[in-house]
Amino acid sequence: MTSPLRTFGPLDHSHTGWASAALAIGRPAAELAAAGPDATPVTMSNHSHAEDWFELLTRPLWGLAAAKDAVPDDLWASLAATLARAVDPEDAWYVGDAANGGQRIVEAAAVGWACSLAPDRLWDPLAPKAKDKLAAWLTGAYNGPVADMNWHYFPVFAGHGLKRLGIAHDPAVANGHLERMGDFALGDSVFEDGPGGRVDYYNPFAFHTYALLHYKLAGDDRYVANAGAFARKFRSWFSADGAAVPYGRSLGYRFAQGCLWGALAAADVEAVPWAEAAGFSRRHLEWWWDKPILDPEGRLTVGYAYPNNAVAEQYLTAGSPWWATKVFAGLLAPADHPFWTVEAALPGAGVEPHKAARAVHVRDRGGHVTRLNGQAWVPWARTGEAAYGKLAYSTLAGFSHATGGPGLESAVPDGALLLSEDGRHWRGREDSDEGSIDEKGVLTVNWQPWEDVTITTSLEAAVDGWHARIHVIETERVLHTGEGGWCVPMPGHVSEVEESHVVVSSAGLRSELIDSTGEREAALIQPMPGTHLYWPATVLPVLRGVLEPGKHVLKSLIYIGTEA
Repeated sequence: MTSPLRTFGPLDHSHTGWASAALAIGRPAAELAAAGPDATPVTMSNHSHAEDWFELLTRPLWGLAAAKDAVPDDLWASLAATLARAVDPEDAWYVGDAANGGQRIVEAAAVGWACSLAPDRLWDPLAPKAKDKLAAWLTGAYNGPVADMNWHYFPVFAGHGLKRLGIAHDPAVANGHLERMGDFALGDSVFEDGPGGRVDYYNPFAFHTYALLHYKLAGDDRYVANAGAFARKFRSWFSADGAAVPYGRSLGYRFAQGCLWGALAAADVEAVPWAEAAGFSRRHLEWWWDKPILDPEGRLTVGYAYPNNAVAEQYLTAGSPWWATKVFAGLLAPADHPFWTVEAALPGAGVEPHKAARAVHVRDRGGHVTRLNGQAWVPWARTGEAAYGKLAYSTLAGFSHATGGPGLESAVPDGALLLSEDGRHWRGREDSDEGSIDEKGVLTVNWQPWEDVTITTSLEAAVDGWHARIHVIETERVLHTGEGGWCVPMPGHVSEVEESHVVVSSAGLRSELIDSTGEREAALIQPMPGTHLYWPATVLPVLRGVLEPGKHVLKSLIYIGTEA
């Protein structure tokens, strides 16, 4: 595997430099898509192979359309010709009727976006019959059914394309979808992702980014204030080195995490000082730029900080990662906009409770972010327990997913407390309440892993890199406990394990775990390879113990930081 840095060279944080980066990231996908569905890699997915290929074709358009003038004519010609074949019912490459709903409507948003920004590249070169077929397909997507969640924005963007192309459509359809989006507002700038949905990166890279880009295209500002207010909270999700705290589903979209900052610039909405928005945006893409996330042909892989299908949901395909190109939305702001010209500002330490998001983000004095998490798991998504149900997440240490097999090495309790009846098969926090946050930023969650076991967990973090966990457990059965600190890379690690304290250092990181009551045994385990988002092989400090029926209080202190 290789990185964008090795493949494309260093980032130039000018408007021209980012346009070149958008082309560098998007071109390999567009060129592979032009070879047709049979050339698309087969990846695990709950979509058809034709839909997987269509993602590969359309998702790069989010960045390529924003970088329109930097994309060479031959690549635009190839994109237009391939798109024409994809929406032609008489062609072997036909992706299917978008009017029936499903994944095609998701990609119709990218088609509408690109047609609204670059009609001279995608539409004008087409023959009359090809135009008719594209118009019919996009109209079907505009009027088709959607999942009742952030998907309501997709017909809206299909409609933007129809409007720019002069194709008749009923504006009431888009307005109905936009009105439905308002029903998901929880207050305090946050939307739930459909009824009962979680608050995660779909707020910044879907709800709020789409609201801003919709405003850019249509002048409709109904959700712009929410986007601005969220951005002011969203600053706390990013470390000083550019990493966004990994949490929730669709982390395989990688630097889509940072697209809200560019969307603010595209819409010319200064929700935070431009020096801050520019800083978060530039450092975020820089953080990703040297990660081994490309295959040898320069294409994005499935995974997070390295290729790894095990950490991806069932809907991620070989084409899915190019949703990351939404990060280039800021290219719609001109080259002399402050977003491009200002000197980037660095964030300081601080604690940011966000009650509507059921989380507290703490940026320590080293610039690293810990998320204290109140939200519960998402059972329908592959990896949903680890992505949502842990008690804490870290920009510096990432997190791990469980894999099949017995023992803590397979369950991997980093950022979590796990429980077991036999010491082999482990259960974490699944269904629970959504937590409460007090005036001091202490987050408390109540959960019940069995009917006769109740747990109240309190979490508090400080700006020195430590956080504390207190678990009040009432159980009517004997339980084994396994609590984890933070993982570090396994190669070259150095550790010291005492009775109730373990410290391990590796690759410039130091992870510590202390049992404050002295009742549990400290240990260092080697989780199953491939379970971690950041590193293929890790070691993890843990505390292990056994609880008899009754009431117990477990206290621990957890640290992650860089070595001096």
